[in-house]
Amino acid sequence: MTRTKTVVATVVLPVALGLTMLSCGGSSGNCGKVLPCGGNVVGNYNVSAACFNNAALNMNPIADCPGATVNISGLNVTGSGSFNADLTYSVTQTISASASETIPASCLVMNGVTVTCAQLDQAIQMLLTQAPGTYQSVHCSGSSTCTCTFVLVPQTTSETGTYTTSGTTITTTDSTGSSSSSEYCAQGNELHMLDVDMTMAMGQVQADLVFTKK
Repeated sequence: MTRTKTVVATVVLPVALGLTMLSCGGSSGNCGKVLPCGGNVVGNYNVSAACFNNAALNMNPIADCPGATVNISGLNVTGSGSFNADLTYSVTQTISASASETIPASCLVMNGVTVTCAQLDQAIQMLLTQAPGTYQSVHCSGSSTCTCTFVLVPQTTSETGTYTTSGTTITTTDSTGSSSSSEYCAQGNELHMLDVDMTMAMGQVQADLVFTKK
């Protein structure tokens, strides 16, 4: 069982981190179709859509597990936000998500011992009882290749702080002093917060969180 837990730590736990980083999902309207354009962000908004480039996700398999792929089959983000003229902001969002991960047989071998999908599933159930609150359910099945499905417990976060804009970049500093930057486009009644891969020609949108003015 110790070896099984080791496999879970190296194969499964990075998925949780991946889902956190890729919290923008789904598809609606102009979501994912807008490039950074800058603009005036001031306004009160509702979160109206969220989407991401799932193909890009599949090009980045889980660390130490070549050939593993993750597919987010259901991701919903709701909430509201405000960006004020005095350069303060507040955002509240609730994220719910489900995903599946395909794990090749090569990733289930540790020190010469092969962990079956049933053993992996059993180990995951034990971890869920020890660390509740992240997942509603996780199950793995299969023979040589395992498919694990994840349903996250809806997570609500609230953040307040200050922001600055420069060109097409918005930088937020929350109440704890932590700063982060992203590309953005304020166009019409929509504000798009964008994760852009600038190594691609003309830049490629990897994720887009869309706010619509109230």
